[in-house]
Amino acid sequence: MAEVKPFQSVHYGPDYSHVLKSLITPPYDVISPEQQDSFYESHPFNVIRLVLGKQFNEDTPENNRYTRAADLLKQWMRNAVLVRKSKPCFTLYQMDFKEPEGNVKRIDGIVGLVKVENYGIGKVLPHEKTYSGPKRDQLELLRACRANITPIHAMFDDPDETVLKTYHKLLTTRPEQEVKDSDDTIHRTWSIYDEKRMHDIISFLRSKSLVIADGHHRYETALAYCREVESQNPSITGESHKYVMSYLTSMTHPGLTILAAHRMLKDLKDFNKELLLKKISDCFEIHELDHEIDDIKTASKWLSLKLQEFADVGGHFGMLIGGEKKFHLLKLKESQIKSQYLDNRLPEILTDLDVTILRELILRHGFGLAIEDSENVIEYSPSVEEAVTKALLGEVQVSFILNPTRVDQMEKAAELGYKMPHKSTYFYPKISSGLVFNVF
Repeated sequence: MAEVKPFQSVHYGPDYSHVLKSLITPPYDVISPEQQDSFYESHPFNVIRLVLGKQFNEDTPENNRYTRAADLLKQWMRNAVLVRKSKPCFTLYQMDFKEPEGNVKRIDGIVGLVKVENYGIGKVLPHEKTYSGPKRDQLELLRACRANITPIHAMFDDPDETVLKTYHKLLTTRPEQEVKDSDDTIHRTWSIYDEKRMHDIISFLRSKSLVIADGHHRYETALAYCREVESQNPSITGESHKYVMSYLTSMTHPGLTILAAHRMLKDLKDFNKELLLKKISDCFEIHELDHEIDDIKTASKWLSLKLQEFADVGGHFGMLIGGEKKFHLLKLKESQIKSQYLDNRLPEILTDLDVTILRELILRHGFGLAIEDSENVIEYSPSVEEAVTKALLGEVQVSFILNPTRVDQMEKAAELGYKMPHKSTYFYPKISSGLVFNVF
């Protein structure tokens, strides 16, 4: 069902292998303005200049961050800063990482090209909704550069480890690229040229659906670009515009890790703590937790462990009001409460999700916040410590701490054709921008 193929990937040239740490970045959508500045300063060839270039007041339609990225990409290719593989291959990509709780884990998968198709026909399935702003931005970049700079992350069902068995021996050899990033995640890559291995991977995935884990905006952008190219040139013969670079992992890989995307609200007009507590008390029991918050790191870990006690129950959230030094635990009242406040057209798989309960019963009912108006007032972070710190310092008006969405919940929703709310999952770690490019 999924059409996957190898390609002539692009990567930094051998002269830069010793400075890879100074050249790579996380995906564009998790880079803060401060990190953007830091990446700019780290090296003149850092990929930040392509994936998230700076904007200036004097930018014009002819000279802006997209046109500058396109010019730089061409220049780097001409000068062998970036080089292209001599023939098509899959890239084997492995990451060693540490979870926030300290557990050391490893995940691996392959990078190839996936043919873009409309959702819902059984080949590529989404699991969460997207925002229009990032898609407009990514489409401008794709038009200018004709390149995928960061792979999307998609998953396939492989309980027997069929794909892993095609490449596991390669993992024992010396990688072509190896680098430790700023989060201490170790990234390694190898090239899979063997025709039989590639054929076996392609044949196996042809019978599978792919569920997008990370990169919905990039996938939908690639699809929009494909449709745009074909509408402007109906007789086009090439196929490079029909594919998007993708990192593909097994859904049952022991290293697959989902963190929660905690919510931090800011810039809310007429925010009133007492009114908020009164409104959400319609749906939740509100308990003030007796725990010191002098040591933020320790207190954040304690709150995470406290919430984990309710991971299988659902409907439990940690809450901190901006500027206050105390935790609240929100506990959903009897299950019938959901039927009073949730849209009865929502399927059960979605109404059981913490992200849905928070969106409908807290954001919509408690804050009166329309979902279409929430893009600029909600910050997301996988770090409990960050969400706690910003609330304690009064940098946000309120932080909500969630348990992570489970893989089985995400998979079931995708298979049934339902999209979860925005930022329902935070897959960790993130594949880097800068180790594998698709330039077409």
